[in-house]
Amino acid sequence: MAKFIEHTLSDLKPEAAYFTAEKGQRTAYLFVDIKDSSDMPHFGERFFLAFNAAVDFVPVMNAEELKKGLPKALAGIG
Repeated sequence: MAKFIEHTLSDLKPEAAYFTAEKGQRTAYLFVDIKDSSDMPHFGERFFLAFNAAVDFVPVMNAEELKKGLPKALAGIG
């Protein structure tokens, strides 16, 4: 498992990586920049194949992206 994690982190180059247990299951939180949804298999498939893992993708934004997006959201409210 250590070699898999080392190789995966080297390959995916996450902005941050955290490891814990959630609901009794080994859990990893990897924060990666996925530019296009077609790249999702590159990030997730290795975990399905190696561990039969559950993988969730959750889109997030940084403060700069929020600042850019808020005016668009607020324009549609009123």
